[in-house]
Amino acid sequence: MKIRDVSCFLFCAVLLTAGLMYSTHAFAQPVYEREMLGILPGGEQVVAMRTSSADGWGIAVYRNNVQMAYQPRPLEIQYSGVEKQMTVLEGSYASVDHAEGSMICKGALSQGNGAEFLFEDTWNIRNGTLNLSRKVRVHGQANGGFTSAISMPLRRDYAFPGLKLFAPGMSYGTPEFLSNWAPAGPLNYEAGRFTAREEDFPVPVCGIWFGDSTSVSLFNPSPKGNTTAAETRDRRSTLIDSRFRFGILGANNRLSGGTVLLYRYPGWNSRRPRFHPCEDGLEQTYHISFRFSGGESFHEYYTATWRWAWNELNPALDLYDMDVMQRSLVDHLAGLVYKKDDRTGIPFWTSMVTGKNFGDGGLRDRDAIMGFVGKDLEGAVMLIRASYEDRSSRGKKYYQLGTDIIESMIRYVEVSPPSGTGFNIDTGEPSLTNCKPNHVPCCNGRMYLRAFTDDMRWLLTAYQWELARGREHYDWWRWCVEFAEWLLWQQKPDGSFPRSWYPGTDSVYDDNYQSTYNAMAFLVKVTEVTGDDFWTAHGGRFPFLRAAERAGDFIWENHHRMEQWVGGTLDNNNIQDKEAGTLSLEGYLALYEHTGHAKWLERARAASDYAETFIYGWNVPMPDDQDNSELQWKKEASTVGVNKISTHGSGVDQWMAGDADEYARLYKYTGDPHYKEIARILLHNTKNMVALPGRLYDLYEPGAQQEHWGISSNRGQARHRGALPWVTVNHITGIFALKDFDMDLYRELAGAASQ
Repeated sequence: MKIRDVSCFLFCAVLLTAGLMYSTHAFAQPVYEREMLGILPGGEQVVAMRTSSADGWGIAVYRNNVQMAYQPRPLEIQYSGVEKQMTVLEGSYASVDHAEGSMICKGALSQGNGAEFLFEDTWNIRNGTLNLSRKVRVHGQANGGFTSAISMPLRRDYAFPGLKLFAPGMSYGTPEFLSNWAPAGPLNYEAGRFTAREEDFPVPVCGIWFGDSTSVSLFNPSPKGNTTAAETRDRRSTLIDSRFRFGILGANNRLSGGTVLLYRYPGWNSRRPRFHPCEDGLEQTYHISFRFSGGESFHEYYTATWRWAWNELNPALDLYDMDVMQRSLVDHLAGLVYKKDDRTGIPFWTSMVTGKNFGDGGLRDRDAIMGFVGKDLEGAVMLIRASYEDRSSRGKKYYQLGTDIIESMIRYVEVSPPSGTGFNIDTGEPSLTNCKPNHVPCCNGRMYLRAFTDDMRWLLTAYQWELARGREHYDWWRWCVEFAEWLLWQQKPDGSFPRSWYPGTDSVYDDNYQSTYNAMAFLVKVTEVTGDDFWTAHGGRFPFLRAAERAGDFIWENHHRMEQWVGGTLDNNNIQDKEAGTLSLEGYLALYEHTGHAKWLERARAASDYAETFIYGWNVPMPDDQDNSELQWKKEASTVGVNKISTHGSGVDQWMAGDADEYARLYKYTGDPHYKEIARILLHNTKNMVALPGRLYDLYEPGAQQEHWGISSNRGQARHRGALPWVTVNHITGIFALKDFDMDLYRELAGAASQ
């Protein structure tokens, strides 16, 4: 229906009758004509409109008296000429037509030097979202390059920093625990700007949540991501190439008030300017969806938005034979073990190309380190667990190596107070996580809570396994409980625990408490193996369980309920990261499984909902023109399932391979099939770069995998070709923990390839 020559007053009356009028955001200018596209599930009306017969068409969205979005000039080109001066061209649609439930909108922008940019935008409402399919074709020829963009200006009563931004793996509301230089960090947030390249998004979606519980999100449902080798290495030059197939997503403040969501193609920003050439006949195509929602808390909003985008992408599963995978990984782990005199351990770093460790190259001492990336004891426990399934001499070897590693750690590391987080295998001296300088500036001079709780929890689990088989290892039990008794004295009255201490003392090094969650699962496990009668000296029954519950309440009330999942990795002090989510998930699940209290399950779900947003749901292709032999991530391997490492970089790893069982647990406890899908992806796709018999890539043996890769800058490359023990251990833990939780579910998730 068209309405012509309608005054501003009459148009406002029409909107009021339709329940759309919002006086603060109504248009001050007359509206000459409008075309209705349709109504979204929340009641939002989507219209094309123009303000006079001389003007072109724009797009507007209203809900409940609020102008949610209005773009009078949907056409945008940024043109960079021979002098590298940037020219911005904007315009409205010249025509709007209806076809099969869609609006076909056309227009053109002229650069003025021989090139014209012809737009054909198809808007429709499908599956409850507003969708744009765009074609931009260059007519004529010009020097320089260009990008096109679709931006959606939102309501003017909210702007940075007074709103909450969701960008998977980068922003969860506010920048308080992000590094200054992060894309959504304090400097950019306060300046009212956020942009990131498409491949930096585990799923290419971002959005704004307003204080009245309404929200708008922008999503690319068909990302391509293609690039060249030179482009990924060059962080400064202006590059023009038709092979660029990546965009940027962003949210920025507007000078006139409010914010704008945008998608630009190819992905141009001031630090890495990238353009397509102005060549006659060159055509751009891309698809963007907008989700409008209301009545959701911020957590509900970003969880629903993430799941919507994940389901639209429908990530492809890569099935593996888990029997072959398990044997390859366990054999590889056993081969990493190093012995010297009466000491046995897994060296901190080993080259995945040569099989040599740091000590072999004279780079640093061989250290066996607990927890985080060392996982010496968890690795030992996995070797013992593997021995239960292998009655041959191979299985006996696994068992002996595992018990030797444990006995060495107990013999050489004191725990009350702790003398260190590990020991030097060559000398027997106490050691610490990453105690020698390298490219990671962390950890030396302190011992972290997480290093102990990560590994001791698994050692007590092995104690339970062995006890059930008639073998009691009292020294394992006593060593872990001795540390737990010491730890009780470190808990503050509010339930929190310090992050780290000076070695050999009770003196706190890092006086911050955002990583208190590290204690929860460990203290629950101590409760399982100690009972209550013996511990009245600690102030009553179940002191370790009560300490775990107080820790859980502290961290939830002070941080997690505000989406502050902070301090998981030791080398990123007080930075939001995925491991804070996965470790919290383990802790909350342990409390739920032990107590049955529903609040712990709800908190576990919150942790899992956060952590999974670091998992890639699309395949980021390696550079088209780079030889596969030069790449460390191979072209034939999909990136679906890989995990973004932190909120301030573009590195990825496979940390969450060890969390397949946690998502399987959530599926069983909640009945939510989405968690089962995530568990399956973590069980299989995280193995895409593990060397296997007949598929070694360029690694030295089956079971090997390097630690990390770049996915934006230096795509498919890494700082080193080595791995710390966690890489192999997490893969194995994810398999065995899932088997031990529910063997039938494991068989289902393992799939036909493992039958």
